[in-house]
Amino acid sequence: FLTASANGVDTSPVVRGIYVLEKVLGYSPPPPPPDVPLIEPDIRGALSIRDQIEKHRNVATCAECHRKIDPLGFALENYDAIGGWRDEYDGKVSIDSSGKMPDGDSFETPVEFQEALLRRKDQFARCITEKLLAYALGRELEVSDRPVIDEIVQEISKPGKGLRDLIQDIVASRSFLEN
Repeated sequence: FLTASANGVDTSPVVRGIYVLEKVLGYSPPPPPPDVPLIEPDIRGALSIRDQIEKHRNVATCAECHRKIDPLGFALENYDAIGGWRDEYDGKVSIDSSGKMPDGDSFETPVEFQEALLRRKDQFARCITEKLLAYALGRELEVSDRPVIDEIVQEISKPGKGLRDLIQDIVASRSFLEN
């Protein structure tokens, strides 16, 4: 996903942050307001991408979502557009991958970010269950699917359970069988 969240040359902490929020943590931020101005790029390279993106936080309509999105993307900035490790942008500006999870849990390095994600196993289990169930059903999830999701998440959260168990639980669920 690191290359999918870059254009082949530059990374995008915002795109990467949204990816982590949606695909790992199960939260979909609302789309940006239509009247938000584009950030003017610093073509001299004097500012880091973090400094440029922080301009969004000064816009009230952007601040709330970018408070959740940006730190997750910054955590992955040590990985360039093709997933290679880097410590600086173009050998000039050091990369600061520190940040906070949406719930306030802080991290300083990509390893600490990984550890923060691993502490959210239940949140990830729910997210992947919802995504796979929606895919298996070929439709968006409904309120009536919540008890099934809860049952599956409880079951796959037991020690020794994995992806194979999740798939089996989905195809054996009421939602799948009655679809």
